[in-house]
Amino acid sequence: MNQRLAVLRSVAIVSVSAYIEYGLGLLISVWVARALGPADFGRYAFTVWLCRWLIICSNHALTTSSMKFIAEADGAGRADIASHIASGLNRVQHLSLCLVLVAFALISFIVKPVEWRVFLGPMIVLSIVAVTARANFAMRVAISKGQEHFEPEAIATVLSGALTVGLVIAATVVHADLLAFIAIYAVSSLSLNLINRIAYRRYCLPIVPGPIPQEMSVRLRRHLWLTATLVMLTSIKGGTVEMFMLNTFSTTTAVGFFAIASTLTRGAVELFSVGLTATLLPYMAKAFGQKGQEHAARFLSEATRFYWAAGLAIAGLGLVTTSGLVTLMYGHKYTEAIPSIITILVLAGVLLFVNGIVAFQTVVDRQDDRIRLSGRALIVNIVLGIALIPRFGLAGAVLAYSGTRISELILAVYYLRRVTSEGIPWSPMLRLLAVSALATGVAMLVLELVPGRFAFVPAGITFVCLYAPAGVLVRYWTEEDYALLGTIAGRLGLPGRMFMRGLQLLRVRVTA
Repeated sequence: MNQRLAVLRSVAIVSVSAYIEYGLGLLISVWVARALGPADFGRYAFTVWLCRWLIICSNHALTTSSMKFIAEADGAGRADIASHIASGLNRVQHLSLCLVLVAFALISFIVKPVEWRVFLGPMIVLSIVAVTARANFAMRVAISKGQEHFEPEAIATVLSGALTVGLVIAATVVHADLLAFIAIYAVSSLSLNLINRIAYRRYCLPIVPGPIPQEMSVRLRRHLWLTATLVMLTSIKGGTVEMFMLNTFSTTTAVGFFAIASTLTRGAVELFSVGLTATLLPYMAKAFGQKGQEHAARFLSEATRFYWAAGLAIAGLGLVTTSGLVTLMYGHKYTEAIPSIITILVLAGVLLFVNGIVAFQTVVDRQDDRIRLSGRALIVNIVLGIALIPRFGLAGAVLAYSGTRISELILAVYYLRRVTSEGIPWSPMLRLLAVSALATGVAMLVLELVPGRFAFVPAGITFVCLYAPAGVLVRYWTEEDYALLGTIAGRLGLPGRMFMRGLQLLRVRVTA
C-alpha cells in the first residue's frame, strides 16, 4: 500500500500541473488561432510541429533510457550509479542536439520552406533557440522522473505557461504578425528550461560523472540503439507523414485543422491520463529492478484498467462535447475541423491502454518487439498516406492516421502475448465498454433534445453521471483499488468518509 500511495502522490503532482498546463495551453492555442486566422495559424502550427520533431530527433532514446535505467538503479539501491548514468546520457544529449541543429540549419537554407520565405533567417534562429531549450528541458525532466521527482516539471510548466499566456495576449492586443508569435514560442521555451533547472537543483540529486557497471553499461548501450531506432520510427509515423503530405499536397488551412485536432486530442489524453503516463515507466522499472518481469506484468494489468477507464471517458465526452466546444472556442471559421477532431479523439481514447503495453515492453528490455511493431505500423502509415492524402486532403490524413493506430493496437497485443499472458483484463474491459456505450447514447440524446449552443454541457454531465458509477456496477475495480480509495478518503476528513459510505452502499446494492 505504501508504494501505491507513493504512486498516487506522484500522479497527483503531475496531474494537477498538467491540468493547469493544458488549460493555459488551450487558451494559447485558441488565442493564436483567432489572432492569425486559419491560413497563418497553419503556418504557425507547421513551425511548432517541426520544432517538436527536431526535439525528438535530438533526444531520441535518451529520455526513455534515462528514466528506465536511473529508476532501475534506484530500485536496486544504487543511487550513485543512477547519478553516473544521468551524467553520461546528458553528455550524449548535448552532442546529439548540436548535430541535429547544424543539419537543420543547412537544410533550411537550401530548401527554404514556403512557410518561412518571408522571414527565413529569423525563423531558423528562433526555431534553434526553441529546440535547444525544450530538448534540454525534456532531458532534465527525464532524469528527475527517474529519481521519482516530478515537482520540477510541474513548477516549470505552470509558471512558463502563465508567462506565455501574458505574452500572447499582449501580442494579440497590438495585432502582432506570425513572426512575433513564433518569437513568443521561443521565449516560452527558454523560460521553461530556466525554471526547470532552478527547481531541479532544489528537488533532485546532482548529476555526477562516474563509472557504470559493465553489465548495465552493455544493456544501456543496447537499449539506446534499439530505442533510438524505435523513437525515430515512431516520430515519423506519429503524425509526421500526415503533416508533411498535407503541407505538400493540400493547404496550410488543412495543416492548421489537423494541428488543432492533434492538439485537442493530446490535451484530452493528458487531462485524463497524464499522471499515470508520466509515473508508469519509472515505477514499473523500479518494480522490474526489485522483483523482475512477473511483478512488472501485474503492474501493467493494474495500469491497463486505469488507462481503459480514462480512455472510454475521453471517447464518450469527445463524441458528446467536441462540436459545441470547438465552435465556442475557435469560432465558426474552424467548424470544418470538427469531424477530424472527433475521429482522432475517440480513437485516441479507445487505444489509450496501448501506452501501458509500450511502457512494459520498454521496461522488460523488449525494444526489439517495439521496433518491429513501429516499423510495420510505419509501412501502413506511408502506404495509407500516399493512397489517401493527395486525393482526399484532410479526410485522407485522418483515415491514414486512424488506420495506423488500429494496426498498432493489433501488433502491440500480438507482441505482448509472446511475452506474458497477463496485463490485459479483457473481460472487465468489455463490461465497462458496454456501459460507456450506453452512457454515450443517452448523452447524445440529451444533446439533441436540449436547445442552444451550450447543450454540450448538460450532455457531458449526463455522460459523467451515468459513466462514473459504472465501474462499481459492473465490478470493474478490484479490492485493492477500494482499499486504496479508503486510505485516501480517510485523510480527507468528513467529505472522504461520506464518499466512502456512498461507495460502500453502492457496492452492497450491487452484490446483494
